[in-house]
Amino acid sequence: MKARTDGYHTGLAYPALFHRELTPAWLTAVATALGHRAPDASAPYTWCELGCGPSLTTLISAAANPGGTFHGVDFDPAAIAHARGLAGQAELDNAHFLQQSFAELAGAEDSALPQLDFIVMHGVLSWISADNRRAVMRIVERWLKPGGIVCMAYMTQPGSAPMMAMQRMLRRSAEIAGATAGLASGLALMRKLRDGGAGQFAVVPELGAQLDQVMMHPPGHLAHEFLGDHWEPLHVADVLGAAEQAGCSFIGSATPLENIDAVSLPGGTQATIGALSDAALRETAKDIARNQTLRRDIYQRGPKPLTPAEHRQALQARQFAALPGAPAGGALRFDTRIGPVDGPAQMFSPLLQALSSGPASFGSLLALPAYAGHGGMLNQACQMLLWAGHLHPALPTAAAAPAQRLNRALWRAAAAGHGHGWLAAPALGSGLPVERPAMLAAHARDLDPSLRGEALLAAVRALDPEAADAGQLASFERTLLPAWRQLGVLADSS
Repeated sequence: MKARTDGYHTGLAYPALFHRELTPAWLTAVATALGHRAPDASAPYTWCELGCGPSLTTLISAAANPGGTFHGVDFDPAAIAHARGLAGQAELDNAHFLQQSFAELAGAEDSALPQLDFIVMHGVLSWISADNRRAVMRIVERWLKPGGIVCMAYMTQPGSAPMMAMQRMLRRSAEIAGATAGLASGLALMRKLRDGGAGQFAVVPELGAQLDQVMMHPPGHLAHEFLGDHWEPLHVADVLGAAEQAGCSFIGSATPLENIDAVSLPGGTQATIGALSDAALRETAKDIARNQTLRRDIYQRGPKPLTPAEHRQALQARQFAALPGAPAGGALRFDTRIGPVDGPAQMFSPLLQALSSGPASFGSLLALPAYAGHGGMLNQACQMLLWAGHLHPALPTAAAAPAQRLNRALWRAAAAGHGHGWLAAPALGSGLPVERPAMLAAHARDLDPSLRGEALLAAVRALDPEAADAGQLASFERTLLPAWRQLGVLADSS
């Protein structure tokens, strides 16, 4: 088993998580905003997640994008079995799963995967050995098409470096007491050290906030993130160099805010960083300026810059939708890594008000008086609202039945006690975060569409007595249900 896991922790199951930044709709929208020609997501395309775990990102992406073919790869047999089970329940014939290690896949037959338009991974690169990181790059070199996109999310220097001692403490505690008990005792020890005035917390105040954030995650998440033998925050220059050897060039971040220096870098650093022409030096300087903890790098095999005319045309065709809970307008405050950034009402209100009635194209938004002659400002406003979770790229009408079948399987699983906190939204080509009361309410209404008000609340409480109150269910009926129908999350039962 040790050789099979190669130092990677497998004792606790990794939770089912969804990452919007890995979806084809998100990646093509961000690449377009950056001025690059992404793979055509309106034509048949291929996508693969390396280290997919329970595969919620792969499953939701496949269900919400029936025109693509999706592959998930993981060496954990339980995770792959879980993914195949949900795919079978939802009858997703465009979702495929491969149980192999990165080393096995790197040396496999050419037919193990098709040539790929997108290769994505989240977190895993920071948790695996150097040999496995090299295997990942061999996979990219071997299967990514010319013009294809790679998105790699990983823990990075310098922001994650202060957690290195904490990681060793958690790993040692787990070796002594087992994973679950060791994580609990290790985190309790870290908290006592912080509260007792330990020097590292005094010198690096952000470490206290990082500890609070870590303690919010379930043991399965923490075990995979911190208990491996090869845990390492990576230097961006090393990742850029490895990607270049695999034939890929860095084009930007899948975190849209980080592509806008004016709002993501301290003002006093912008001129200095802007003068750097070397990509590795520039990105390292940005990481220092932001004290970066996590990067979501986008690479392309053979960058395909759009001409200015092509860029304008591609931007104008791009559709956006407001997400449930988006503000109606007014001045906004964005909490960024460099502190709060205030956005004026005149920049965001016309955009949010226009999208409150439904999705709209960038071109139609540009025709609003507030943005006439200010396409750059509108693009920046869209990217900031994407990052903040208020907007999402929208897609042309697609078949919603696969997403609705998967959603039914997900809320049934939630009713059985499993923690799937997302549903597929085909109008976005992505997923929406969903709290447990709404998930149970959707399940209850699926069983009996006539349920309303007190009857719906009673049905939800029968599933979980502590799941919801009357206010939450009223908000679900008043706000979420209409939005979900518009986004294709569930069928319009009216």
